[in-house]
Amino acid sequence: LRHRRVPVGPDIMFVRRLSCQVATVSLLVHTHALRMPFARGSTVRMAASNAATLPKQETGISALLDAQPEADGRGTLVAVLDTGCDLAAAGLQETSDGRPKYVDFIDCTGGGDIDTSKKVKPAEDGTLEGLSGRTLKLGGWAEGVDEFRLGALRLYGLGSMPTSVLRRLKEERKAAFVMQHQAAVSAVQRELDGLADGAPKEAKRDLELRLEQYDAMMDGYTDHGPLLDVLLWRQQPSGVWQAVIDVDGEGDLSAAEPMAPYAHARQVGDMGHGSALTYCVQVYDEGERLSVVTDAGSHGTHVAGIVAANFALDSALNGVAPGAQVLACKIGDGRLGSAETGTGLVRALIAAKARGCDLINLSYGEPAWQHDSGRVAETFTAAVRKWGMCVFTSAGNDGPALSSLGSPGALSAPICVGAYVSPAMMAEQYSMLPVADVSGASYSFSSRGPTPDGFMPSLCAPGGAIAPVPRHALQGKAQYHGTSMSSPNACGVAACVLSALKQAGLSVGPIELRRALE
Repeated sequence: LRHRRVPVGPDIMFVRRLSCQVATVSLLVHTHALRMPFARGSTVRMAASNAATLPKQETGISALLDAQPEADGRGTLVAVLDTGCDLAAAGLQETSDGRPKYVDFIDCTGGGDIDTSKKVKPAEDGTLEGLSGRTLKLGGWAEGVDEFRLGALRLYGLGSMPTSVLRRLKEERKAAFVMQHQAAVSAVQRELDGLADGAPKEAKRDLELRLEQYDAMMDGYTDHGPLLDVLLWRQQPSGVWQAVIDVDGEGDLSAAEPMAPYAHARQVGDMGHGSALTYCVQVYDEGERLSVVTDAGSHGTHVAGIVAANFALDSALNGVAPGAQVLACKIGDGRLGSAETGTGLVRALIAAKARGCDLINLSYGEPAWQHDSGRVAETFTAAVRKWGMCVFTSAGNDGPALSSLGSPGALSAPICVGAYVSPAMMAEQYSMLPVADVSGASYSFSSRGPTPDGFMPSLCAPGGAIAPVPRHALQGKAQYHGTSMSSPNACGVAACVLSALKQAGLSVGPIELRRALE
């Protein structure tokens, strides 16, 4: 990923007014390399305390929502193509008008896929043997089910698990092992020290051998992680797939709660073992494959929070468009260090099309040589020009050098967004003093144009935010900055504008929206 650089520096910025039929929304637009500055000042009015933690005044969204409170993104669906999202994160449970925040969560990487092709019948005593070799005790939920599909996953081998969670689990489990190991060694050593001078040599030798074995156990310590059994079956007469994962790894499933694919009942679970890792399930190929879907890092939840977080008790913590719904598409493959693949991107775009998304945010990318070529570029173009979705993507964090813009920011179809920092953000997010006479600026790391074919970023938006992060981060929110944060801010602005237009009975496509924003 290229989204988390730290330095802040000056650059030329200007403010431009966006008039979109029913709403006027000011957007920060970057005067990129080889582009003349617009003749307007760039100083932004200081916001009230905490208002700049997730910036809205800089883009005029605060003014829009003051005038039209219901133009907060409601009625719009945003696809977030990222590391995936924590479905249980604070502020991402419901929209401002009471609808579920997430319509679905799809793993487009295949990292959480489990082979469930093996079929077995349960024994008369309500048990069956899992692939782990354990005898699985079934619960009342298994009544009437005459056939199960079996699978298994090793928690550490779950390709979608965040690296930070894996590292923490290994450290915690090793610490617990060391504590038990030291207690066992101390007990043997006390017994050895307590032997009388005339004790048999065999007794002393036995204790010494035990100490040697304990030392060998510590030297050869290896933790392969818990092996978890998986059961899958089709409920009758509804025909809905149901899955149970033995997250405790003990074989007792009597109290387990079966889970259906997320869109059916919006059920989520916890992978257990202190992971605080939220998961849901999807079923493919007529039950031949179960997908255990988790996020691969905190990036995607933070991005989704910028777009659409909704805190009913404290609106200052809200995202830009708290009324918008989110389709979470995981393109960050945990097996590749949360990097994306072309296949994952294409799958995500197809999923966004199938669910009728209005907007797409992609805060991902890397350096590129040939722009606007290949399968991924063609699919982005189709998403905008044929499927009617407006795509926002981050410019990248490889600036301030000229021609540092990478892909997909350099593609012609998406709206490419650079990162801006306002005086209010400097004060609230970075504790900068004083800021009274400081003007807004581009973050120094924000990538610039032109590309070899002359393309430059389309606009700039606030590039820092304090927003929700996953539960497994063991904190409720975090401050991140980068063009990864500016892109969802601009996407949230577009959601609010589209919301206002829809409520006024007006319809615009991605081309009209882009022309207005630029």
